[in-house]
Amino acid sequence: MLLSILGYDWEYLYNIYLQILSEVLVYVKNFALYICAWVLSYLLVCGAVYRRYARKLPTRIRGALGAKRVLIVIAHPDDECMFFGPTIFRLCEQGTDVHILCLSNGNFEGKSQVRRKELWSACQELGVPVENICLINDTRLQDSPKVQWPVPVIAKLIHHQLESLAVDTLVTFDRGGVSSHPNHSAVFYAVAFMFVEKIMPQKCTVYTLDSVNILRKYMGFLDLPLSFILSSKRYFLRWTESRRIVRAMKLHSSQMVWFRYLYVMFSRYMVINTLRKVNLVDIELELEVDD
Repeated sequence: MLLSILGYDWEYLYNIYLQILSEVLVYVKNFALYICAWVLSYLLVCGAVYRRYARKLPTRIRGALGAKRVLIVIAHPDDECMFFGPTIFRLCEQGTDVHILCLSNGNFEGKSQVRRKELWSACQELGVPVENICLINDTRLQDSPKVQWPVPVIAKLIHHQLESLAVDTLVTFDRGGVSSHPNHSAVFYAVAFMFVEKIMPQKCTVYTLDSVNILRKYMGFLDLPLSFILSSKRYFLRWTESRRIVRAMKLHSSQMVWFRYLYVMFSRYMVINTLRKVNLVDIELELEVDD
């Protein structure tokens, strides 16, 4: 009798197990179909946005800042391609006078001379004339995440360029610096210093490049709908145009280690830039967040 009871119990538990397993499989199947439907819908939206806003609009009105002379401030050679490529390419195409201020010579691995030549070549590929490139060689601005750059020094260098070139638009990193690199963030804090100290030229409009979360950062073209919804100033490149940014990036051959190739393949910053206009009020709010 004991064995039959045990046998009955095991049979009963086995049937319960099969029932639960069947329900779980049905749930997983329905969930997978639901996810597939959402993914397919999102891909269709991406295709529609690309066709409407990145492919067909005339290039001269696509994301235009209305600027005549723009200063792009970067921290290291290769930042202009890795992060600001779409902005620089489109501004040059629109006939804007684009200038590059690079605050370090990229001597982190003792390759400053090589990286200088690479910067010149990459900028020319993007459309920036050689005479519009300024590379700073200052021992206080070493290319290293362990070095804290003095904000007043950076602010003085930026201010000099703005005044001497009569720049009407400044574009640089936001507080996050895209990759959270301290040198990138230091550039933003220098701009903040200029606002707070009231030495930012009044006729100069300032834009910062949006830092996004890591998921969006590596979505490539798939970030188009989110970029369109969340940002009013944006630069999208056609697929063929993005190849130009890739070529420029590959001219920084000394930096093209294996993970940089992955970055080139998947990063949204190779095809999409979204910019945010900032003023003194925005800066004060950002600094309050830091405090």
